[in-house]
Amino acid sequence: MAGTLLVDVVTPTSTLYSGEVRQVIATSPDGEFGVLPMHAPMVCELGRGELRLTMDNATADVEVYALQGGYLQVALDHVTLLTDRAVAVKGLDTADLKAQYDALKAERDALPDDDEHIDVRSDLQREMDWLSSVLAITGHYN
Repeated sequence: MAGTLLVDVVTPTSTLYSGEVRQVIATSPDGEFGVLPMHAPMVCELGRGELRLTMDNATADVEVYALQGGYLQVALDHVTLLTDRAVAVKGLDTADLKAQYDALKAERDALPDDDEHIDVRSDLQREMDWLSSVLAITGHYN
């Protein structure tokens, strides 16, 4: 397809997306940015937030992913996103996500507030932050 970008969204365990798109909008630690065909080569850090892949200008078909940071590289109309964690937003059950969040919160709050449990509390909080981010993104699209 003329005027497109080849995009690969890769996690340590799988390739979530590989194909042609018209536009990429991603989130860096400083805010959102867009990539169109003929974009200058670049490498940048990704922040926690949305990734939007516009498939076709005529239909405005957009695939949305929640990302937990990573890196994006643009080279010769090829965009590669490497991320530790990502999930497609379409079809996610917000009630299930909220239940997972509440269960993690209850588990975290039940732990003693001492140095012995600080790592477990930190891990639970990190997972809660991820779910909170996914819920916020999901709320815009589902």
